[in-house]
Amino acid sequence: MTAKSPSRSMFTRPFARRNDVDSFDTQYPKGPLGLTTLSEPSAPAIADLVFVHGLGGGSRSTWMQSSDASLFWPQEWLPTDAGFRDVRIHSFGYNSNWEKESVLNIHDFARALLGCLSDCPTIPRGSTTPLVFIGHSMGGLVIKKAYILAQQFQEFESIAERVRAILFLATPHRGSDLAALLTRILHVAHGARPFVQDLHRNSLATQSINDEFSHNCQKLQLFSFYETLPINYIIGKGLVVDKDLAVLGYGNERTAYMHANHRDICKYADRKDPNYQTVRNALASVVDSLRSRTSLTQHDTGQLSLLSTALDMSDAVEDDFIGIESRRVSGTCEWLMEKESFQRWRDCSSEAKIYWVSAKPASGKTVLSGYIIKYLRGLDEACGFYFFDSGNKAKATISSWLRSMAWQMAVKHSEVLMTVLEVYKRDDQLAKADYRTIWRKLFLDGIMKVKLDRPQYWVVDALDECKSDMELVPLLFKFSEMSNVRFVVTSRSRCEAYGRTISTKKTVISEGISADDTRSDILKYLNENIEFLPAVDGGGHQNTILKIVEKSAGCFLWVKLILEELRHVHTSAEVHQVLEEVPSDMDELYTRILNSMSKAPYGKALAKAILTWTVCSARPLTTQELYFALQLDIKDSIDRIEKSITASCGQLVYIDSRSCVHMVHQTARDFLLQSSMDSEFRIDKKAGHKRLLMTCLQYLCGNEMNAPRHRKLSVQNIVRPRCAFSAYACSALHEHIRYASSTDDDLFFALIKFLNSSNILSWIEHLVQIPDLTCIIQTGRSLRNYLQRRSRSISPIGKDIATLDSWTTDLVRLVAKFGKTMSASPASIFHLIPPFCPPESAPRKQFAASPRGITVVGLSATSWDDCLSTIVRPSEQLTVVACCDTYFAVGSSNGKFAVYNEMTCQEIQELHHSEPVRMLQFGQTGGVIASSGMKTIRLWDVESWQQLWQQDIPRDCLSLCFTDEDRLLLGALRNNQFMIWDCASGSLTDSADWTENDDGQQNHAYRRPISAAICVESSLLAVVYRGQDILIWDIESNSPYDTYAKETGSSRNPTAISTIRAFVTGGLVFSADPSATLLAASYSDGDLVLFDTTEGIVKEKTLANAQILASSPNGRTLAAADSAGKIQIFDFETLRLLHCISADDYSTKALTFSRDNSRLLDIRGSECRVWDPTALLRPDEVDENSDTVSVFTLPQETMIEPSDDITLIGALACHENGEVLFCGKSDGGIYLYYSNSGAKAEKLISHASNVPIVSLYFDNQSSVLSSVDSSSRVMLHKLILQENVWRASGPSFDHRVGVAIDQVLSNKGATQVLVSSNSKDVLYSIPEDGSSTFTSTEIVEYRPHRWANHPLDPDQLVFMSNERIHLYEWKTLRRLTASDSISLEDNMLSQLSIRFLMSCGQGRHFAATFSESSASRYRPRKLLLWSTSDFFVQSEPTKLPSLYRILADQVRYVIGTYRQRLVFLDSNGWVCSTDVGMPNADRYTRHFFIPIDWLSAGANLMIDMTCNGDIVFVKRHEIAVIKRGLETSEQGPSATGARSPIRGAQRPSLASSRSSGSDDMFLRPGLERKRPSSPVGTNKALEDIFS
Repeated sequence: MTAKSPSRSMFTRPFARRNDVDSFDTQYPKGPLGLTTLSEPSAPAIADLVFVHGLGGGSRSTWMQSSDASLFWPQEWLPTDAGFRDVRIHSFGYNSNWEKESVLNIHDFARALLGCLSDCPTIPRGSTTPLVFIGHSMGGLVIKKAYILAQQFQEFESIAERVRAILFLATPHRGSDLAALLTRILHVAHGARPFVQDLHRNSLATQSINDEFSHNCQKLQLFSFYETLPINYIIGKGLVVDKDLAVLGYGNERTAYMHANHRDICKYADRKDPNYQTVRNALASVVDSLRSRTSLTQHDTGQLSLLSTALDMSDAVEDDFIGIESRRVSGTCEWLMEKESFQRWRDCSSEAKIYWVSAKPASGKTVLSGYIIKYLRGLDEACGFYFFDSGNKAKATISSWLRSMAWQMAVKHSEVLMTVLEVYKRDDQLAKADYRTIWRKLFLDGIMKVKLDRPQYWVVDALDECKSDMELVPLLFKFSEMSNVRFVVTSRSRCEAYGRTISTKKTVISEGISADDTRSDILKYLNENIEFLPAVDGGGHQNTILKIVEKSAGCFLWVKLILEELRHVHTSAEVHQVLEEVPSDMDELYTRILNSMSKAPYGKALAKAILTWTVCSARPLTTQELYFALQLDIKDSIDRIEKSITASCGQLVYIDSRSCVHMVHQTARDFLLQSSMDSEFRIDKKAGHKRLLMTCLQYLCGNEMNAPRHRKLSVQNIVRPRCAFSAYACSALHEHIRYASSTDDDLFFALIKFLNSSNILSWIEHLVQIPDLTCIIQTGRSLRNYLQRRSRSISPIGKDIATLDSWTTDLVRLVAKFGKTMSASPASIFHLIPPFCPPESAPRKQFAASPRGITVVGLSATSWDDCLSTIVRPSEQLTVVACCDTYFAVGSSNGKFAVYNEMTCQEIQELHHSEPVRMLQFGQTGGVIASSGMKTIRLWDVESWQQLWQQDIPRDCLSLCFTDEDRLLLGALRNNQFMIWDCASGSLTDSADWTENDDGQQNHAYRRPISAAICVESSLLAVVYRGQDILIWDIESNSPYDTYAKETGSSRNPTAISTIRAFVTGGLVFSADPSATLLAASYSDGDLVLFDTTEGIVKEKTLANAQILASSPNGRTLAAADSAGKIQIFDFETLRLLHCISADDYSTKALTFSRDNSRLLDIRGSECRVWDPTALLRPDEVDENSDTVSVFTLPQETMIEPSDDITLIGALACHENGEVLFCGKSDGGIYLYYSNSGAKAEKLISHASNVPIVSLYFDNQSSVLSSVDSSSRVMLHKLILQENVWRASGPSFDHRVGVAIDQVLSNKGATQVLVSSNSKDVLYSIPEDGSSTFTSTEIVEYRPHRWANHPLDPDQLVFMSNERIHLYEWKTLRRLTASDSISLEDNMLSQLSIRFLMSCGQGRHFAATFSESSASRYRPRKLLLWSTSDFFVQSEPTKLPSLYRILADQVRYVIGTYRQRLVFLDSNGWVCSTDVGMPNADRYTRHFFIPIDWLSAGANLMIDMTCNGDIVFVKRHEIAVIKRGLETSEQGPSATGARSPIRGAQRPSLASSRSSGSDDMFLRPGLERKRPSSPVGTNKALEDIFS
């Protein structure tokens, strides 16, 4: 459809107009046709109200009681009502005159309505203003059909997205019997009236509309008002639309009766008319809910989208409140506002900030919470909320509460929004973090520092349904103490039950709900539903109501269920029988309901299935999810799922407004799970979870989850649609594994079938696309727990057990090793990831055996390695390590510290502190880093790496800590002084001596502490002196706080006796969890002791022999290192051992965690190791597992090879035959490797012992291998192959140059060697007779430059700097070009220095990389290419433009050339290639990726390529040969081995790295390191649109 112009004439909008009050349409006296705008607000509208009349009505006449224009209430009353001050009001008219012949039907009217809305001149083009429809009679059907069509046609899609609510006034949803009568009467007249036919009871039109509408209206607010008074019509009197026809019966529908007939239900005499008030209030509640969301529109759309991504939330949060408030009967819950205690809390006249409401189950606490929210918002207070739900795991955690809290505050306050986005900028994985990390980073360091101008009110409902409610309560108290937030909390338990009895008198107002409080509410509820009560005795309904109220004992759920019973009785005796027999105890009532269900002749199997799925599901399932699940489960088809649920177990299960299926109450769930309950509907928890798990596995092993044979990796590909159940089957697998019986063989073999199938890869791909990598980890851990439980009763031997055991580890390691890659390219799991897994892993064994796929050989490791990277600085002794979100820094005794990228472990910068670095500390925001030595402390800016200030200090720092958003730096010094520096100026703002007591005397004045730890949250400093107890000092009051002894804890304890038998060795650390008050200390007798500083007690104790301690940033994990190099990882709160890393080399000098808690870094000698053990990937909450054997995962142990036994590879070269490789190592030897296996064969050449080889170059023509060691010694050896054995002849050249060598280059035949350094270039001529004499020629080029052989003329050399190109003669090193003959055109090169030069494309092009001349050699590079044909001797000055500029920022490392293609490593770690000789060389193919731990495995990247296209990668002391990698692309393996089609690619910029793949030169290692870009933002996942 052609897009219409935004500027349209009157003729293109025939049905859209503004209303003219004085006009009168003589052709349509009932009102104009089309859309008429009745009222427009002066401010931007928050909603569009659209009135649609019914059969025989009009756009004006339907809505006014008489011809009096003042009674046209949509135009005359609503615009002057304060509740509608900011809404736009329209009325739609269409020709529904049944007296005249017509060819139109409801479908036609609906299309007309959509067209008018689309073209309305008063609704801005592209408007997102919410739409609210009000339809009378047939008008409601027109609205429903319009909504259905809007979702089906793209041109009206935006209208469908805007619809928020529909109010139906006497709408015949299933037709009307009167329509059939009207048809018979009209049959006398000639002519058709299709729209009347559509109104017949259960007509095809109404059935079709209802079927489609029920699947699409879950997110709408629906109101159905039905008539109760008869009306006179042609041959009788009665209701036009009976109640059963006027009510939909949906979970998100709110119904109400009107004391009016069909005609007058939408016409009112005045504003006080009760019927008008009913409709008006319903409309006002909708508008009010929309108005509460208007704060969202005040922010930029991009910011809101970023906010939703940052917190993994959306504006659906408000739907919880809307749904709960819609259940409340008008006038109920108001009694609470009249209580004096509530008023004191509301008005802030009480010190208590927490108003705690407790009541027994099912007494209406949630609905009461909804009314409190509405009440506070009505007072214009900033009120947020959260409804905990134990039946929905996503709504039962502290982290989800915190994220919702932050989201709601952010959309209301711009300052909070900017704070949240700033935190997200520093940590884009915050939404996936545990609640402690969210609390610390988002609230303590962010939101709580924002000064808001008024109190914030928060309603927290059902606190007892939070999985970690005991941890949540202290958090609430801390929040209320530290901020201006006032809480309403509802719970079954009183506040005192949570152990806060000491402080509750001042901080909490506790209020219990009694039966007397809710009595009036129950009366109102019964009167609202009075039509369901049979009036069969003299007292009418009132006697029945009083009996129900008396027996209810304040339980709303009991009242609701008794109403369901009374619907089915008709006599006074039956009413009396129900009221007498139905017990008031809920358990007895549930038993009665189940007994009734047992007597049903049909549907019991379906009812049991529905109850089992609703009780045992990990979250509430939607009706569509349950529909597909049940059909798989019971292996039968189901007609209408909503009808089946209502008919089978409607009293125990209900469908909410979002079409999610719930138990009627948590008490019903608990009752069905009782083991003592005797009913066929009782649910055994193990059996229930097995049933759900078997169904999930059945789906996951089915055709919909089949892995494709050839799968494109591009995220742009359309994902094959799957049924609605797929999302649950994938994400809930681990939940049911955790609870299922481990001895059930059927379940075991079903799991093995899934693990052995390629469908597991599709499952992983789906979870990555969502994205939910945590679910993959949790599944691995659930499988581990399941395997351990099974091993207790069944022998853990056999192939199937081995498969299961392997996947328990593999799933966790796949996320740790390949998480970033999978997130960027989910389909890489099929072809690219399995080959890079260890040989003994299940993915490698099962999915990497394709003869056409990638193969990796050469590495010795057969299983996963916990060591992600080892950074070696051979000539240095490392001293300290520190981390922030983006970087980590390593300090050295030589006065320098190096900064590395936290993800890739590549060096970014080197800074000089000028004395041995003793302490490093990043700021809280990561914007600064402090370094400290013996005499000075310095502060550095992380962005510019410039020093901000320097201050002298009297002694070295024992502990450093930033606070107040990095405005202050705190330091504890060895001279017993505590100092505070202003980070802006560096000035000392305060200092104190912690040895002084209250009398000014010094207890430890002449002693020097050995360790100190600072806790900013508690304002405490812990200090250790050798042989003494731990001294605790109060920072705020500058006074001693306490002393802690190993055996007794606080000295204030009555039983404390000072008996020093062991002393602290120096290991001392506070838990970083802001809500925890834990201090860990390591003692000389080997004990690790945990103190609780609030209670002053020894909490836990274990044997660890620790010397160094470190707390994870979230405070959940404690790492301890001993003097033998062993590292133990504990749960901080319990000291339960989680993991152990054993090493026999150097002892650990320093220890720290990464900011995301997932990695551990240690310092040993000259090495810094980065560990990522799976034990650090800990779930957010502790999941209950009461009905299975409690199994703790045994601590795993990692053994690492001593670094003294490793000989690192420092240089690499490939032979032209592609069969052998040459590697120079740190022991001074050059070794031969075979490319077919990656195995080392023999040692060929030796330089001086333990003098590392730094460069190798092999000349193919002469078979001469050139080598350079770190002492600048250059040697040339001729290699000879005799009888399949390689030998090296004596050196034809052996010379120590005496300066640091940057580059060595030989001519073809290796008769001449060019040695280039920063100060000079020397050409050595080697005699052909083999004599040891040689001649040299020297030139001086001061500019950074590189040399290369001219590919078209072997007698010439190419010289390139950042400005010019020259040609030189090989024999004499004479320059052939004029001084200004060939200049480079690119202006940007004037600020850069050349780093690398090579020929490519069979010599037709030159490729060069450049970087900033003054920058570190690790900064990003630019790749530029030139045509070789332009490199010739000429007399006229020429400027050369570079080619293929799009590649400039894409290349990280140039590998070499293969089949006329330039092969390189791109900025995201993918090996790519492009044909630089083709016109579209700016488009390239991504073949495969290099694992991130490979890229961070050593100091220098070394990658080369054989003539067969095999990629050779140096990984520390080994080489990995990647075969057929260039025959694979994003489309999967190529069937013929031909290169795959090239596709365009735009990638974020990263630096290029040094290449050893050139066939004409080699560089000194380390010249091509780079600074990586930020991780690729996480992309948004695709929606599943299966209907």
